[in-house]
Amino acid sequence: MAAFAPLASVLSFAPPTPAARRRAGAAVASLLVGDAVLHAVWASGVTWPADSTATLSQGLLNADVPFTPQVLLPLVVVLTTAATCVYAHAHAWGGARIRALVHLVTGAVAVGLTVRAIAGVVWAFGIGADSGSTFYRLNLLVYTPVCIGFGYAAARLARGGRSRTAGILRRARVAGE
Repeated sequence: MAAFAPLASVLSFAPPTPAARRRAGAAVASLLVGDAVLHAVWASGVTWPADSTATLSQGLLNADVPFTPQVLLPLVVVLTTAATCVYAHAHAWGGARIRALVHLVTGAVAVGLTVRAIAGVVWAFGIGADSGSTFYRLNLLVYTPVCIGFGYAAARLARGGRSRTAGILRRARVAGE
């Protein structure tokens, strides 16, 4: 069993150390910012890395979805806000109410990534996705592994503050009275 000790420490769901929290927060926030930047680029009309919005939509979402500013810019705002909250949570920034809010957002990010990872596993078995499509290959090689890894990191980060949330909310309520 001693041979598995390093793996067990990596896969542990125990609250991370402060340095590990900051690293995980920076990694998850960077992923979200990168996704926000891609959405901002697509909102400008650029279809990179595809040659058309239809191809881009099929490759990314396995569906025909309009890649218009009205659809993409709200996603940019949501992703940027989520990245800011995850980073703030990892660094324990803000007063009691802010810390409680960013903790909840970090948990929501973990849930979102986990749900996407589960959907990716379902699609990897060919349910709802054509195994010859670009989406299928990208889902199998990129999207699902990224969501599993970063979903785990976000969940571990959110779990690290869970025991403190009740105290944070209690102090915020007392301070607000």
